[in-house]
Amino acid sequence: MANRVRSADEWVVLLSSPSASERERAVEGLGDALGAEDEALRERTAQSLLDALGQPGAAVGAILSLLQSAWWPPPVRLADAAMRAVTAALATVDVASPAVEDAALVLANVCRVAPGQCAALEAALGHGRASVRRAAAGAVGRVGEAAVPLLPRLVPMLQDEEDVAGAALESLGALASLAPGVATPALLEQVRTVEGARLYLALTALRSLVEDARRKGAPLPALPGLEASLHRAVKEGEPAIRVEALTLLGLTGPASPDVLERVSGRLQDTNPSVAACAAVALLRLDASSPAVVALLEFQLRAVEAPEQQEAALSALEDVELATLSRVKEMLRRVTDTSSGPGRDSVRRLLERLP
Repeated sequence: MANRVRSADEWVVLLSSPSASERERAVEGLGDALGAEDEALRERTAQSLLDALGQPGAAVGAILSLLQSAWWPPPVRLADAAMRAVTAALATVDVASPAVEDAALVLANVCRVAPGQCAALEAALGHGRASVRRAAAGAVGRVGEAAVPLLPRLVPMLQDEEDVAGAALESLGALASLAPGVATPALLEQVRTVEGARLYLALTALRSLVEDARRKGAPLPALPGLEASLHRAVKEGEPAIRVEALTLLGLTGPASPDVLERVSGRLQDTNPSVAACAAVALLRLDASSPAVVALLEFQLRAVEAPEQQEAALSALEDVELATLSRVKEMLRRVTDTSSGPGRDSVRRLLERLP
């Protein structure tokens, strides 16, 4: 009896055990069953977990974690049950719980294999519980093209409470290139009005939109009022936000004299990544100067300060060839007179140039 293989239902019960070791064994056993080659075993295990979600005292967090990490692909025949069970379970947890993120991944996985479930996902976007709205909003961006019709529903959710709004913003950014007419105005409004993590998310989403258009040789999306909106972002206390703002300015030129002055001022930024991105932005805006080249050369030669080298290399890594060619002679000087691993990285940049 000691070696008897436990059933899925027995493992599920042990997820709520007061013993940490029993809970760990239950997670391992259920994870193995969800990933087993035996399709019937996988389905029975998933059904047991879904059934357990609706029971009093269920280990909701552990179940959702298992389903998001080990259950792929969910069978279409369990799609309805999964959407109902996960949504009902979400209504019992706090909006800030890690279980909400796990639930978003489960909902997205179900909708990916059964796109018809996007209707249930849309209904969840209007649920009375913030935890359900947050998970549904977070799932939309992970579903892909099938969820694009739901993007207009996300725009008013940007005014919801912070956790919900953040999830909606992430999904808008993830699918922005598939519906720029919906996403771009909403992202611009976020850049104008929000701060912190949400400002960073909006900036990265807009940058991705612009980079996608440039890669495809398509016209850049209309970004009315972008320069004015980015003025405060360039001065933000968080370096990552300054980096994104400067990168976006460089990608969307030409720029006004006022913007060029602001970007030039960031060449003296105390954060090396911000300074390097300012230099690359000026190169892209065809506003190079001896100070721009000198800064990048100084950073690339900073053998004793790896963060300086890394900042310059990272800023130059994805630069288009026409821009990179403007510092070709400087890159050659660095490879001819420096040493160390950084020299090899600079050489690889040079090798991209004709």
